[in-house]
Amino acid sequence: MSHHLDSPLSRKDSRLNVTDTFVFDGTEGTAFVMVTNSSLAGDARTPGFHPEARYEFRVHLDDSPTESITYTFTFGEESAGTQQLIVNRVADGSDVVIAEGRTGQLIEGDGARVWAGEAADPFYLDLGHLDHVLAGFQHEQPIDNGDWTPAAAASSFTGSRVDVIVLEIGAGDAELRPDRRIGVWSTTHLATDAGGWRQINRNGIPMIWPLFLALGGDDDSQEYHRDTEAHPSQDLDNAGERVSRMVAAAVRRTGVGDPEAYARRVARRLLPNVLPYTVGTPAAFGFAGFNGRALADNAPEVIYGLVTNSAVPTGLTADDAAETRQDTFPYVVPSA
Repeated sequence: MSHHLDSPLSRKDSRLNVTDTFVFDGTEGTAFVMVTNSSLAGDARTPGFHPEARYEFRVHLDDSPTESITYTFTFGEESAGTQQLIVNRVADGSDVVIAEGRTGQLIEGDGARVWAGEAADPFYLDLGHLDHVLAGFQHEQPIDNGDWTPAAAASSFTGSRVDVIVLEIGAGDAELRPDRRIGVWSTTHLATDAGGWRQINRNGIPMIWPLFLALGGDDDSQEYHRDTEAHPSQDLDNAGERVSRMVAAAVRRTGVGDPEAYARRVARRLLPNVLPYTVGTPAAFGFAGFNGRALADNAPEVIYGLVTNSAVPTGLTADDAAETRQDTFPYVVPSA
């Protein structure tokens, strides 16, 4: 076991940073995708998965505020370019290994199939445009795009690489049965020097962190640590007032009759930060509602529109990242 795993530096390891979560109907069941460790971290990036961490999909059933099933992934040290991988299913007091194998390989287990490894990042967004959106939204001012136009948009993620965990639970699973409502979030935990586990990062609904929970980029603040280590059931208490205030300020400029009421509805839709999905149905992350999230969904444009109650074009479409996804398992495109 490494020393000083509770240090701020260890917690900033890019391998522990969950950037996106996707849930959709795969070819054989419900597909869960966790994206971590972006190559945009540059020289600070260590390829692969942290061997002293846990990566988890947490699944809430029937709108429960707490998870009923947790799928846990642990990795060994790198050897010959791959890592040993063990997948556990934790539910009802049991903790059962459902798959074992190595990264970069298709792993088939007990009612599940798994792939983990480096792949093209399926996310698409112009970070220059995001800067304009954040400058206006977080300072409760109109969004001023400056010289940027949708026609000039280019995804900052083109060519970037990430480490991805893909889990597909077969359609015959007793709990993830068709038409059942579930909620999903991803999280990383790091082993502590005291022998326990500390939650380092979490992700559910896209764009929540840059818009509402990482203000100013100060990841050493007490508030930031509170939010990263919290359970989603605490989100409304911790961040509901802030989300409502920011949304109300934005929609006052777009002619909403009751900005405060609209903002409260949006806060309750975004918090808790858990991605809702009805098993077996087509994923659709849209302005009218969230039902999972497919790899092609333009999540930033949807969220921008929702929190401003206006059209905020990103200038990008799913075609701009078509090379990063495929119709067959593992759905992402592995690095060559």
